[in-house]
Amino acid sequence: MNNEAAIGIPELASDESWLRQQALKWNRDVKFLIRETRVLSLLLRHPDAPWRAKVVAACTVGYLLSPIQIIPTFIPLIGQLDDLAVLLTGMKLLRRLAPTAALAECEAKADAACSRPSVAT
Repeated sequence: MNNEAAIGIPELASDESWLRQQALKWNRDVKFLIRETRVLSLLLRHPDAPWRAKVVAACTVGYLLSPIQIIPTFIPLIGQLDDLAVLLTGMKLLRRLAPTAALAECEAKADAACSRPSVAT
C-alpha cells in the first residue's frame, strides 16, 4: 500500500495555495492590529472621550511603543503575544469606557486611513 495515498500528502500546488492563504491571513491580521492602534491614537485625541478612556488609550499606546516592557519584544513569539494581549485588553476596556459615538467616529476614521492607498515618496 502506498503511504502517500493513505496519509493524504498534498501535492506541491496545494502547498502553494496553503502558503498563499497563510500569507493573506497574516496580512489581514496585521492590518487589523494597525487599525486598532489607529483607533487608540484617534480616541486619545478625541474631544468627547472621557479622561478614563484617554488614560487607557495612552497607557496602551505607551506600552506598545515603549522600549521597556514586561516581556521584551525581541523574544520570539512570547514578546509579540504580550503586545497583542495588551492591545486587545486596552481595546476591550475602551469599548466599555468610551462613548459609542466617539468610538464609532474614530473607527470610521481609522477605516478610511487604512483603506487609503499609500504613496511612496
